[in-house]
Amino acid sequence: MTLSKLLLNFIDGSDNNNFFCLNDEFAVINSPSFAVLPNHPYRNPLVVALYCKQGVGKGRVSARTFDICSGSFFIVLPGQITELIELSNDFKAVYIIMTEQFTNSLGIGNTFNLKNIIAQTPLVNLEDRARQALEGYLAMCRNLISVEKNPHRAEILQLITRAFFLGLGYFMHQTDNNTQTRQDEITTEFLSLVEKHYKEHRNLEFYASCLGLTPKHISKVVKQSSGKSATEWIEKYVTLDAITQLTSTSRTIKEIAFDLNFPSQSFFGKYFSRIMGTSPAAYRAMKRE
Repeated sequence: MTLSKLLLNFIDGSDNNNFFCLNDEFAVINSPSFAVLPNHPYRNPLVVALYCKQGVGKGRVSARTFDICSGSFFIVLPGQITELIELSNDFKAVYIIMTEQFTNSLGIGNTFNLKNIIAQTPLVNLEDRARQALEGYLAMCRNLISVEKNPHRAEILQLITRAFFLGLGYFMHQTDNNTQTRQDEITTEFLSLVEKHYKEHRNLEFYASCLGLTPKHISKVVKQSSGKSATEWIEKYVTLDAITQLTSTSRTIKEIAFDLNFPSQSFFGKYFSRIMGTSPAAYRAMKRE
C-alpha cells in the first residue's frame, strides 16, 4: 500500500497548504486531524516523527507511556503498537512521515543505527538550538517539495534528511534513559519478542521461556507496566495484523488465516470473533462500506 493510501486511513482530510508529499515516500504535514480513536491501539506501518509546537499530549508506544509537550520530538517506528491517549485542545504539531523504503535509501548505515537508538529513546525534549535546527530542516523540506520543476528534489531531500538525522542521533545518544524501570525493560523486551514471533507463537509460555521468567511473573509485570495483560498484547498484535490484511489487501480469509499460522479458516474465525466481536468476513464488509 502506498504512503498516500495509508495516510487516508489515519487522517481526516488534509489542507493542501499544510500537506507536502514527495514521490509517495516522504511527507510533512502541519497539524493534521487524525481519524485514530483515543485509547485504541493500532499497528503503525510507517516511520512517523512528531514535533510538538503547542499544547500537551500523552501517547503509548510498545507499552511505554510518554508525555509530549512543546518542543518534544517523538519518533515511532514501523511495526510498533501505538496508542493515542489524549491531546489538549490547543495541541499543534508537525509530522514527518516516511516509508521504510525512503529511510533505507538514506544510507546512514552503522554511523547511526536509527532503529536501535529510537527504540530505546523515542522521545527527546529539544533545546532551543535543536529546535531551530529542526524548524530549519522542515522549512527546507517544504520549500524543496514545492518546487516541482526541480529534477533533483528526491536526491536533495535524501541528503538533508540524512544530515538532520545524523545530527539528531548524536543528541539522542546523550539523552538520559535511566528513568526506565526494570518492569518497563521486561515489558519492552516482551513486546519486542511478540513483534517478531506473534505469527508463530501465541502462547505465553514461549515468551516466558525466552526471557527466563515464569508466565505468571510476566503477566503481572506487563499488566502493571502497560495496563494490558501479556495475553492481550499477543492478541492485539495478531488481530491488528488480521485487520490490516482484511482492510488493505484482497487476500481471502483463508489466505490470511494461513499467513497468521492458524490451523484452519474456522479456527481463525473463532479467534477473531472472540476478540473483535464479529467475524472476519463481517468486519471486512463493514469497513468496505
